[in-house]
Amino acid sequence: MGLSENATIAAIREELGEAGRSRIEVGIGDDAALWQPSRSDRSAISTDAFVDGIHFRRATTPLDRIGARAIAASVSDLAAMGARPRLATVALGVPGDFTLEDIRLLYRGIARAATEQGVAVAGGDSTASPVLSLAVTAIGEVRASHVKRRDGARLGDTIAVTGPLGASAAGLRALDDLRLLDEPLRGRAIDAYENARARVPEGRWLAGSSHVRAMIDCSDGLGRDCARLAAASGVGILLDRIPVAPEIAAVALATGENAEELALAGGEDYELIVAIATPAFAHLQRRFQKRFGRELLAVGRCDAQAGVRWWRSGSATPVDRYGWDHFEVGETQ
Repeated sequence: MGLSENATIAAIREELGEAGRSRIEVGIGDDAALWQPSRSDRSAISTDAFVDGIHFRRATTPLDRIGARAIAASVSDLAAMGARPRLATVALGVPGDFTLEDIRLLYRGIARAATEQGVAVAGGDSTASPVLSLAVTAIGEVRASHVKRRDGARLGDTIAVTGPLGASAAGLRALDDLRLLDEPLRGRAIDAYENARARVPEGRWLAGSSHVRAMIDCSDGLGRDCARLAAASGVGILLDRIPVAPEIAAVALATGENAEELALAGGEDYELIVAIATPAFAHLQRRFQKRFGRELLAVGRCDAQAGVRWWRSGSATPVDRYGWDHFEVGETQ
């Protein structure tokens, strides 16, 4: 393979540097990391796996962006609980054609995303693998009073998202066919896919409101992730608006598909799906706009009918078939 464990660890340590490591007592290079957590906060812990051909495509996505996406996707789960990201570990599966420069490029992206999110990469593991794979464990901290789970939604709550949906899916389609979109939409779509952004500031701000009942990140599509929130909370959700990103609207125009269906199913937008007490929604929406310069978008309401439905053309359509399933064969995010 041309790689040695010692050289790999040295390269990883060099690329990661010392950013964000002030509370790590022992980091990369020992048997385990030592970290000093806050005494008063809860620790939020999430693990995500990323495999070439399933979660990304090494053939079309630069290695630094693969690394950055892995960090952003993992941190997004912390954002959905209102947590501040603190540290991460990365388990790396290395294919036979990987070089030391490939390692450096991959971790350059990991380091960039970690620095942007205030995350210290405290260690991990590496092993030979048939394909490139990463398993990221991210740890954050959140006040006990600010923890938001997916099981807190109540009947009558407004369901909202922190931004339009479908841009990342448009980027994946654009990478498959560079003629599909013209610039600047093509560049924006590919950027949305390759440079995923976790909504950490938005998640922490929303978590500070007692009117926010539940949150989940939109990683597998609005339909699938709303279904998870609904099932955990014991409510149904009726969607009456699908906020369509301009990039996926352009894809739909070029292919003759339905833009709302594409946005509903897209996945990997990493916007937050939020259940908010309806009497407080308008006030919270105004404050969100003032704080972040964009709109908190209402997409539906919690009701007593099981499942998630989409109100379109005068009737409610079940949306369980819209979205990403990691165990479905032949699909790649």
